Amino acid sequence: MSKSRRQKKRLIWLFLALVLLLIWVSWHFPDNSPLSGIESEWDLTQYHPVGKTIRIEGIDDNLSGLTYHPPSGHLYAVTNKPRQIHILTKTGELVRSIKLEGFRDTESIAYAYDNYFFIAEEQRQNLVKVEVPDNVDTIQYSDATIYHVDIGHNDNHGLEGVGWSQQFGLFAVQEKPPLIIYQPTESHNFSATLTALSQVRLNVRDFAGMEVLPGKVDKLLILSESSDSLHVVDMQGNELSRLSLRSDPFGLLGWFWQPEGVAVDDEGVIYIVGEANQFLAFKRQ
Repeated sequence: MSKSRRQKKRLIWLFLALVLLLIWVSWHFPDNSPLSGIESEWDLTQYHPVGKTIRIEGIDDNLSGLTYHPPSGHLYAVTNKPRQIHILTKTGELVRSIKLEGFRDTESIAYAYDNYFFIAEEQRQNLVKVEVPDNVDTIQYSDATIYHVDIGHNDNHGLEGVGWSQQFGLFAVQEKPPLIIYQPTESHNFSATLTALSQVRLNVRDFAGMEVLPGKVDKLLILSESSDSLHVVDMQGNELSRLSLRSDPFGLLGWFWQPEGVAVDDEGVIYIVGEANQFLAFKRQ
């Protein structure tokens, strides 16, 4: 083969490799162009990591969901194997753990009010309301209130996140295809006015977790694992802000192996946890 033909062949392969890379980036990496309607309070572009990602001592694996508990000032995390709630400090130190007896595939947790929380069971398609009293060691499934969410399948791409809004009530996210779900409860039923949320896709491959952002009108903070990104969405389904969780300029390396849960405290600090036991905080600067 002549030298010119070899050079031409190398150029063709290089071109194909670049095309494949561009396709991969567009599929895995969200668009970071400016968005209209950004509010300064939840403009995620102003958020930056605090230090480096740490591993939580005392949690070995399967860290999946996270929420903030204002009465105690602690974070509450959940693992699915073993099925437990873990109480953490804001710096990622384990305070203690609580067994979840009779639960299955616990993927997410959300604080509601007083000492009540919601836990998402992925395969059972349940949002489970539980009371977590101070100093309790075990929570029984038989003592919980169950809200079943019929999403039409019970595989490993079901309920991945749960959130509670004091204004609107109970929300959840399905992993794949990514879907925001509103679940009516006895105290809240706004299903007729929140239909636009079910159409939100955000140009990401999946939804991994969620948090409710309180305000004059509550908003939703959505976490994507495959796309390594955070998104702020209003109740009309408009994306207001986004943040990449990839740490290098090319968008190839992330701060997490697999981001799974997100929480926000009363000072606006964002906390993210991921498999197996990773933890990182983001502050507005």
